[in-house]
Amino acid sequence: MRTRRQRVVDAALEVIAEQGLRGLTHRAVDARAGLPPGSASSCFRTRRALLEGVLERMLELDEMALVQLPADAWSSRAQATATMVGLLEHWLGPARTRTRARMQLYLDAGDGALLRAELDAAGERFVRMAADGMQAVGVPDAGRAARMLVAQLDGVLFDALARPRPEKDGDAWLRHAADTIMRGVTMAGSCSSPTRPPDA
Repeated sequence: MRTRRQRVVDAALEVIAEQGLRGLTHRAVDARAGLPPGSASSCFRTRRALLEGVLERMLELDEMALVQLPADAWSSRAQATATMVGLLEHWLGPARTRTRARMQLYLDAGDGALLRAELDAAGERFVRMAADGMQAVGVPDAGRAARMLVAQLDGVLFDALARPRPEKDGDAWLRHAADTIMRGVTMAGSCSSPTRPPDA
């Protein structure tokens, strides 16, 4: 069972996903969560504290999905592609509201000082996790490849949210996107690795 604090931040995620940061108030969160007035402010005294709670909750839920991946998730390029398809389906399916809220946070809060450091730290955590996966696949320069991987996955998610396709095209498009990303980061990693100079 969720705690009151979790109910508050989950409701805040829904408010942000639907209305952006402009719609985020303690009163709006109370109403969305179905809690008595003042509940959100009793858990998070300030708006910044509420946003920090939202970001912490997003990280908790996203990392939970990542740590539950099978042990062979990054055992080969084909398996890594299948893993990415599964993650994209999750982020655009059960976790769609959270994905929308994350995009809103980066767009609305990312331009100013609000949560800038926290957002950067969160991004770095996922890049490091992606780098571990790229290293397991055997991609050269795994850190650089991981940054490109995360950037392109975010691009696919944004495109899917901003320009939704017919449901019948969704699975095939995600598979194509994941395969294209994997081929791209693999080739980029190979090109960036040191090569032996030609014999004189």
